[in-house]
Order: sequence, then structure tokens, then C-alpha cells
Amino acid sequence: MECRSFIQAVLSKLQEKSPLKYIFAQKLSCLNPKGVATESSEGNITAFRGLVRQLNEANRVAEGDADSVISQYKKFLEEVFPQNKS
Repeated sequence: MECRSFIQAVLSKLQEKSPLKYIFAQKLSCLNPKGVATESSEGNITAFRGLVRQLNEANRVAEGDADSVISQYKKFLEEVFPQNKS
């Protein structure tokens, strides 16, 4: 039983520190080619908007450039994955 409780404690700690716990890491799924090809465009665009918003808050994307970046992503989805339009 001691071994089992140790493993449970280690796994719990790993889950606690997992990057998937952070919204930014979850939003990165909109850049995964497999997900982009199979998911709806609206879901991907929503995730990308959240990603750009967080990058803007971290001063990695200028506020004036955010709309342009999102427009380019939408255009990319329309051109490369036209079958995924919602």
C-alpha cells in the first residue's frame, strides 16, 4: 500500500504542474494540424482569439496587430480547410 500511495502522490503532483492546466496550453490546439483539419472552424477561431488575447496581455503581440493576425488565421482556414466551415 505504501507504494500505491507514493505513486498516487507523484501522479497528483504531475497533474498539478501539467501545462494542460493552463489556458494558454489548451488554446494551442488551434495550431495542431490534425485538430484544425477535423474540428469546426468556429471552434478553432475562438481558441485562436483567446491565444492572441493572451499573447497581447503578455506584450508579445501588439494590440493593433491582433485583429490582423486573427484575420490572417481565418483566411488560412478558409483556403486550406474549406470543408470545415461552420
